[in-house]
Amino acid sequence: MPRTIALVYVAFGVVWIFFTDRLLVWLRLSPDLILRWQTAKGWLFVAGSAILLYIVLRRYERRGGDAMAALIKSRNEVRSANADLERRVAERTRQLEAANRELEAFAYAVSHDLRAPLRSMSGFSQILQENAPPGLDEKSRHYLQRIHDASLRMSSLIEDLLNLSRIGRSELTARPISLSQVAAEAAAAIRERHPTREVQLEVAEGLEVNADPRLLRIAFENLLSNAWKYTSRASQASVSVGVQDGEHGPVYFVRDNGVGFDMKYADKLFVPFQRLHPEAEFPGSGIGLVTVQRIIARHGGRVWADAKPDAGATFYFTL
Repeated sequence: MPRTIALVYVAFGVVWIFFTDRLLVWLRLSPDLILRWQTAKGWLFVAGSAILLYIVLRRYERRGGDAMAALIKSRNEVRSANADLERRVAERTRQLEAANRELEAFAYAVSHDLRAPLRSMSGFSQILQENAPPGLDEKSRHYLQRIHDASLRMSSLIEDLLNLSRIGRSELTARPISLSQVAAEAAAAIRERHPTREVQLEVAEGLEVNADPRLLRIAFENLLSNAWKYTSRASQASVSVGVQDGEHGPVYFVRDNGVGFDMKYADKLFVPFQRLHPEAEFPGSGIGLVTVQRIIARHGGRVWADAKPDAGATFYFTL
């Protein structure tokens, strides 16, 4: 804008001087009269240029005012839209948090209330088995065993649901810890539960993270327990824990050489009670990986898997 005004002023001055001087020469006036006209046209130039500058400035001012008004209006609209969006997001967040609290409270209450009748079923079925009369046929004994086994399985499912609910409600206390040590301790606990299994375990050293040690221990126990379970058919079971570079930082993994699975069913991995292998072959509740996902999500990370049938599986996660 300043350059445009200067150019207009210069152009107007040049045109005015050129044509007025030519006009005075053409009129052939006396020197005194020419001097008077030079003074007069100087005053006219000042007045004319002032009027021209006023018109130009008013024009730019109007344009600038319109642009500024449009900018202010646009900013106000954006600010209003952002405020409305923030309000809606906050409201939606409150609703989701309330719904999650209600679901967790419901799951905890239902699971807790179901434990007592299941204990009764399990206990009485076991008493019936132990004190069955000599004449009880084999089919009846089989039914009693099935009742007992089903009650135990249901009790295990409820316990897993209670643990999952506790993870959602427990406070997360993150601090610098050794992920290598957490993995080694979790593996030691699993070895105690499966003393007859020979599994070659390799845990990378020097894995330092900022996490809740209790929750991360639970996640590793679930991941390593799965690795132990699904390598039961391998001639030489092998499980490794390590880290690799990712696009946004380190990616940790638990890898095994077990039965693996077909990746087209990978979307079922982290869904409660969904299983990729028959219960008769590999028993379990279908809650373990859901627990892992919730723990990793609470640490601001994500978990995913890569596998092939009969070629092992690798579970990756970030923190």
